[in-house]
Amino acid sequence: MKISPSSKSRMKISVLHIPHSSRFIPAEERARFALSDIELNAELLRMTDSFTDELFPPTDHEAQRIVFPVSRLVCDVERFPDDGNEPMATRGMGAVYTVTSTGARLRTELSAAERERIMKRWYDPHHTVLTSAVDEVLARHGRCIIFDCHSFSAHPLPHEPDQDPRRPDICVGTDPVHTPPKLISVVARLANDLGWSVAIDRPFAGALLPTKHYRADDRVNSIMIEVNRQLYMDEQSGERLANFQGIKDGIGKIVSAAIAFLLEG
Repeated sequence: MKISPSSKSRMKISVLHIPHSSRFIPAEERARFALSDIELNAELLRMTDSFTDELFPPTDHEAQRIVFPVSRLVCDVERFPDDGNEPMATRGMGAVYTVTSTGARLRTELSAAERERIMKRWYDPHHTVLTSAVDEVLARHGRCIIFDCHSFSAHPLPHEPDQDPRRPDICVGTDPVHTPPKLISVVARLANDLGWSVAIDRPFAGALLPTKHYRADDRVNSIMIEVNRQLYMDEQSGERLANFQGIKDGIGKIVSAAIAFLLEG
């Protein structure tokens, strides 16, 4: 049975995942850090995907947005839970960081019991919410697209594997199973039309999915959109630039175009 245009216009099939926008560190977690306040503020400026909870605007097709409420320095919900599967764990930056982006010691200590506490307190509940959101969309509409929403520094940070100084305005991260090639083309073409340079899976690669659906449910699509911070903020002060709203509008157009493509397919 064909879906009418009016029905398509009401289909809320997108889930926005925004894992790194928060600078908030609860007092009980702050007490476990080895950094001074000045050092911590500098690290938060480097590592936070500032304003991404605002930069990706709501669309008519958004079912839910999952915003991690605390800083990634407390727990990085974008990483694999098992350090054995997480490449960044070899750099001390798995799901629970032990070092900063510059290699300084982040925590006073991290025992196995402490890591388990953090994962149960922060990581597991977040992914339960994300999985439930995707399941709800699938139950209603039979398909779901996850937008994995990030930003990145205009210059490579010391901990990053990709140290190429030539960075695009927009990085599109993909999964070989859950990101259709034509969807990648739609996003890249519109970003180019807006005057932005685009790279695919560079300087960051991949697109997050709940473990339940990863390589198990082709009704779920996922695409990561990373925005170069120099487009919308002063990376030294952490303040928005005057053109913030224009960049936000452009990102909204990209997200809407991606959803429209999937609904028409």
